[in-house]
Amino acid sequence: MKYEQIEKNNIIQKLFWFAVPLIIGNIVLLSYDLVDAIVISKFVGEVGLGAVSNAGQISSLILLFFYGLCMGASVIISEYFGAKDMIGVKLEVSTVFIAGSIFAISVSVLIAIFADELFSIMQVPIEIVPDAILYLRIACIGLPFVFVYNVFGNTLKAMGNSKIPTFFLALSAVINIILDLVFVINFKWGVAGASIATVVAQVSTCLITYIYVQISIKELRLGLQDMVVKRRLLIRTFRDGIITAIQQAVPPLGRTLILAKVNTLGVAAVAANGIISRIDNFAILPAQNIGMGIMTYVAQCRGAKRNDLIYEIFKKGAVLEMGFAAIIFSILFFFKYDIMVALSPKGSTEVVELGYGYLHIMAFGYFLVGFVNTLQCFFRGMGNMSLTLYSSLINILIKVWVVYQFIDVLKFDSVAWGTIIGWVVMNSYGYLMYRYYKKHKWKDVYIRPTEEQKRYYQNRQESS
Repeated sequence: MKYEQIEKNNIIQKLFWFAVPLIIGNIVLLSYDLVDAIVISKFVGEVGLGAVSNAGQISSLILLFFYGLCMGASVIISEYFGAKDMIGVKLEVSTVFIAGSIFAISVSVLIAIFADELFSIMQVPIEIVPDAILYLRIACIGLPFVFVYNVFGNTLKAMGNSKIPTFFLALSAVINIILDLVFVINFKWGVAGASIATVVAQVSTCLITYIYVQISIKELRLGLQDMVVKRRLLIRTFRDGIITAIQQAVPPLGRTLILAKVNTLGVAAVAANGIISRIDNFAILPAQNIGMGIMTYVAQCRGAKRNDLIYEIFKKGAVLEMGFAAIIFSILFFFKYDIMVALSPKGSTEVVELGYGYLHIMAFGYFLVGFVNTLQCFFRGMGNMSLTLYSSLINILIKVWVVYQFIDVLKFDSVAWGTIIGWVVMNSYGYLMYRYYKKHKWKDVYIRPTEEQKRYYQNRQESS
């Protein structure tokens, strides 16, 4: 695959065109989530929406944990790719694919077995529990397939190709939407139909992505002779990946803890929480995807020893983040009532009012999100995964504390205020760390395969 050089005069352009396909693809993907919410809301009701909200919170937590593992691996892949070391790329892909798949299957089985206990801990209203358990257990079937997709999807992104994995993700969303409408509305399968539609789409995306990579990208083809797990790479991947995975899992874990408290406010609050969670997912897309570009190009520059570009990527990435944040603010602040009416169950004025109040506060917070992602992804690209974990823990601890302390007074608005305060503190900590580390020489954690590893790999290639 051709190495595309990034220079000072094309940083904004590179970040923009890296992020745009991801944003478009994820909008299509989240459109499924939105359609799912609307279909469940209109054709199943508040109980079904609450069940999907609670089950979806757990599955999202697991998926983000898996995504974090793959993101940690993608930083290593970006470094190898920046150094034009395709042997290192392939060895890393093989290592994370084999070891990670075994881990993903094990986790999915455990979640399915202990679903009942999880919802008990979350204090889910009793009328919601049966549908929530059914949805989650079906969803567990698709989780390992999502992991495999992320292995190859994040590998392509690490090599600068964000278009192909995004196209397949968008295709998955289209399949999901069509099947959701058929299974829930026509077949009347309720929440089970929504979950089955999701699993079918996830399996399809995984298979299509894997086949594309094996056919079209010779550097990533994995035959039986390539299926090896390199201990040195596995240790580093696990070290960086587990930190990133925990960091990715911390926000949904915090949302799960908050949802447990929101559940005490009643079914309307649970339904409103499910709706605003989906709106949040849309709103943070630009920040997340621009951040992915920052992480990828910073890591590539480290691998290529282009330290002169690293801080330029940070500064220009922050400018791009703020531009997109202004667009998100304008949409959510001026159209918050219309958005809530469109997404809420028919006649549920309480759900509309709760969501309206949340968006009135939170619209301003998306400027904070842009800077959060700039800092987080910069640190990841530099190979410093621990800082992103620490700042996320600070954010969530504050957010959960605010909700638990003030929910009796502020009710549902406590969720918005907790989020805002958490982001302010998170940004403050991240910026202080950025200023501190900028004055020091960043430790180079780029690891090349040993000569023995290269000879071993080349011999197996020749023997095949």
